[in-house]
Amino acid sequence: MGSIQRNSPCPCGSGKKYKNCCLQNQTNREKQELATDGPMEKLGLAYKAMSEKKWRDAINIFEECLEDRPNSAEIIEAIASCYDGEEDFLRASEFYEKALAVSRDSETAQILYRLGVSRACSGRIEKSVEAFERAKEAFHAPQEKGAIDKILEELSQINLGNRPLYSFLTQVQLQRAFSDFDEENYEHAAIRLEKISSLDSTNPSIYYNLGVAYAFLKRDDEALTSFKKTIELDPEYVTAYYNLGQIYLLAKRDFSQALNYFDRAISFRDNYIGAYHQKGVAYEMLGDTEKAIQCWNKTLELDPGNKQALENLQRVQNKHS
Repeated sequence: MGSIQRNSPCPCGSGKKYKNCCLQNQTNREKQELATDGPMEKLGLAYKAMSEKKWRDAINIFEECLEDRPNSAEIIEAIASCYDGEEDFLRASEFYEKALAVSRDSETAQILYRLGVSRACSGRIEKSVEAFERAKEAFHAPQEKGAIDKILEELSQINLGNRPLYSFLTQVQLQRAFSDFDEENYEHAAIRLEKISSLDSTNPSIYYNLGVAYAFLKRDDEALTSFKKTIELDPEYVTAYYNLGQIYLLAKRDFSQALNYFDRAISFRDNYIGAYHQKGVAYEMLGDTEKAIQCWNKTLELDPGNKQALENLQRVQNKHS
């Protein structure tokens, strides 16, 4: 179909000329779209900064967007999330409360949950309990209600003095460190874990994960210190022994120490496939091929398809054939 002339009858059947009917409506829509392009583009920039954890930049842009949409629960909640990212939990709580005041019913449960988290992280335990109890009422799925029950029990123990005030914050930061690991952001994980280790010096999980972060960052001495602190706090933390063995084997080239820690890992877990295999590597480095072969055979006994053990055995056998 050819283009419609401005003075032609409008194809919608209104009886008006096209220029006075749908063309005018189309022009108005185009003007509206152009008017919204700026704010939407700005909102996109804000979310981009947020995804890159440039919290202050994101907050500034979101606040500009809020001038155009002052009652947008979405934007207000995004600002709250940015303050949460900055670990300014009091300001995060303030904005979650503002978002809650203008949110739709479908958004209420999630905002209440996040409000509860930010209040608990800032030490406002009673106000946090209030938010979580409201969130529990707003959620419908049994698993969500069950998860909140566990949080409420944790907060109850804090209120009773059975757990320290910072215990909730510690758990939240540990979970966020795991997210940092998933994103391979080991530097940020290390910074986060260093902060909470200063709050809770008795939690072996903090020191273990801090050791993992340091190991990925090739900060071997700090990783050794963290893993040793882990087993000081929990002498049966098996993977800490294994990781100590790995650092002494691969980074420090101290094969006797490596064997010591692999043996200690096996003493707590007698089917530790990785420890047996790496013992074989350490023995080979020490020139004891016979013991290396014994370790790799044990690896294959536990894991018959272990490719590394098979390749090592074949390599050693070919060398001596």
